[in-house]
Amino acid sequence: MKNNNKLIIAYSFIGLFVASCSSVQVTEEAVYEDSIQSIEVSSNRSESSTPMESKAVLANATVYFEFDSFNLSTRSIQALKSITELMQENSAIEITIAGHADERGTREYNLALGQRRAESVADYIVLKNISRSRLTIKSYGEEMPMSSSSNERSWARNRRAEIN
Repeated sequence: MKNNNKLIIAYSFIGLFVASCSSVQVTEEAVYEDSIQSIEVSSNRSESSTPMESKAVLANATVYFEFDSFNLSTRSIQALKSITELMQENSAIEITIAGHADERGTREYNLALGQRRAESVADYIVLKNISRSRLTIKSYGEEMPMSSSSNERSWARNRRAEIN
């Protein structure tokens, strides 16, 4: 009987864990060019005696996506962990997540895809106990390319969500 209770508790925990992860889709990452990084994270945090409230804290990251996808890669999640840690340390930080797409597809489709990409990032951050009210979500679709060439390298750079 004692072992059955432990088994039930273990299965319950596993079920809760799987259910909590179900809204964030994660995929393995494939990068087409060695020069394209999956993530870019920067933070201005200094270890001085200045109180955290008076420091400028920047939570910036760029998360890249596969073609026609809004699934987070394992490398993207590493960048988002850094962002969520900063946000957990300082409750005054609010961020904007801007979703982007490459030029392929219609304008309307790309705006919707950019929105899904930004929402995917936001869903992950909310799963890490950050209030949704601290997030602003925008979609620019194909309107603000990082690279203007029409080739796979440029398209890969344009399929992104920027966190500022």
